[in-house]
Amino acid sequence: MNPSTDYRGMELRGRDFRGMNLARADFREADLRGADFTGASLIDANFTNARLGVRPFTGFLLLLGAVSISIAAGVATGLLAEATKQRAISSDWQDILGGWLLVLVVVVFLFWLVRKGALQAVRIFAIVMVSALVLDFVILVIFGSVRLERGLPIVGLILLFVPAAIAGILGRIVGGTMGTWAIAAVAALGGLAAGRVNGGFAALVVSLLLVVVSRRALKGDARDLPVRRLAHRIVTRRGTRFTEADVTRADFTGTILTQTDMTRAVLADAVWEQERGPFIIDEPIVSSEPTFDKMAADANGQQAETPNTADQGPNSVLGGGEE
Repeated sequence: MNPSTDYRGMELRGRDFRGMNLARADFREADLRGADFTGASLIDANFTNARLGVRPFTGFLLLLGAVSISIAAGVATGLLAEATKQRAISSDWQDILGGWLLVLVVVVFLFWLVRKGALQAVRIFAIVMVSALVLDFVILVIFGSVRLERGLPIVGLILLFVPAAIAGILGRIVGGTMGTWAIAAVAALGGLAAGRVNGGFAALVVSLLLVVVSRRALKGDARDLPVRRLAHRIVTRRGTRFTEADVTRADFTGTILTQTDMTRAVLADAVWEQERGPFIIDEPIVSSEPTFDKMAADANGQQAETPNTADQGPNSVLGGGEE
């Protein structure tokens, strides 16, 4: 093999391979964490048992950030849970009304978050929140008195809760890309933070629901794609990048691709193990050259049929990765 393409077992962290012709290169057992293959030709390259993803210190910083976000979300959740409980059990009917309206808003948000995902939940939350505030204001004007000094802090907490919940999911997803143990640690610390501010059972339930949504997002559920995409971009920004690279027939057996960026990469007949494949943000390119059928269809002024990627590449060999 040409020495320039023989990288077997080498330590190549952060190496710049952008735009290089590395067809049939041997990267077996090489450490390629943080390497950049943007626009490179990697046709028939061998990445068997190579180490891909983020470098150790970068991974530590990402995990630390995920933990910090989770703790902040836990504190916000705990504060809201405690404030809602105090109002709901108050002897003042105005406080009781406000407390139960808060419960309604939070329950509706969480229901839609689990059922339909973050974007739908935020939309429904906005509608229900405005409706609850209007109802509360009208009732207080007619039957009681409007007390802004008591109402505004609660409104602030509920408005903080939604971005905190989504941030909590994001933190758990980022942590989850490091492994199952990481998402458990991030979730546990977030739940502990909620408990420290007297969030109680309600905060625990919210924390568990965020874990459920996060794990679902890590599996590529369509309901959570916006948050999953954001987490993916955060992680892969410093991970191994194959953006717009041609990895046709490349062999990734034994590697973990969850922290790699394959955006707009050519993935025709690339091989990786099931459950270890990359998260594909955009539709993968399955061929770098137009097929005869496509050229004929274009010549006739017809729309070419989109290739069925389910019958090609990794799915036809060792099982597809996460899409």
